[in-house]
Amino acid sequence: MRYGQMAGSLEPAAIVRRPSIVHAFFELRFPLEAALFWIHGVHHPWPEVDANNRKVVMLIPGFMAGDLSMTPLASFCRWLGHRTFFTGIRSNSRCPRETLTHLERSLEKIHENCERRIVIIGQSLGGVYARELASRRPDLVERVITLGSPIRAVENSSSPLALAMARLIALLRGMDAGCLTQSCSCGMALVEKHPGEVPTTVVYSRTDGVVHWQSCLDRSGARVVENVEVMASHVGMGVNIDVFRVLADRLAIPARSASRPTPVLRLLRRQKQRQLPQLS
Repeated sequence: MRYGQMAGSLEPAAIVRRPSIVHAFFELRFPLEAALFWIHGVHHPWPEVDANNRKVVMLIPGFMAGDLSMTPLASFCRWLGHRTFFTGIRSNSRCPRETLTHLERSLEKIHENCERRIVIIGQSLGGVYARELASRRPDLVERVITLGSPIRAVENSSSPLALAMARLIALLRGMDAGCLTQSCSCGMALVEKHPGEVPTTVVYSRTDGVVHWQSCLDRSGARVVENVEVMASHVGMGVNIDVFRVLADRLAIPARSASRPTPVLRLLRRQKQRQLPQLS
């Protein structure tokens, strides 16, 4: 796995294109991707999960999708031995500001119940939210894994159908002008951001038929970020065996250790211990 150097912000992105018509058409192959998992996945040497390294996983669905769309992925994670949690999203198509408030509360509740950092897996728009949560609450997040999530030039790299659906949803929900589009201030503030200190795995596919694969790449050069290519459709990333292999491997990585006290805190503790009366 290759890591770059830390960077303060994402580098200027290259001009991206929209997905080709061929790739958009082959989005219909996701049932085949699900079938291939059962054919090849049964005999794959999946990594064993140590009892002390079982992760807590929070799942965020993609645009217009709900928790139900993440069920196969959740079942796979539980089969490996990890704990999974949904966020109560029926349709991920509400105002980004409101959605993030809901997700942050869910993150805090899961952390309070499990008392450990959480791995957030987000598909498409869910991955954009996952990165923002990690930026806001790095103390609660163990790792972020994004699946086909556009993090730059969203409107210029998305398929016309996806853009039309976003405008229609905004109209039907009576949202403000520009909501869920490039001119949405609260939504666009989520992209083009540095990933922070949380390890991040960016999963993308050159055959993505919904968003162009170049828009999914993290070009920050951060040490904690990796871009991993798979052969998958956009919709099928939640049932694709190549994606599952990446997830299983990253979930098997030992949890990050708690941050150590700074030298100043260590000095204050020593001084306090010296002032305590000694027991005879």
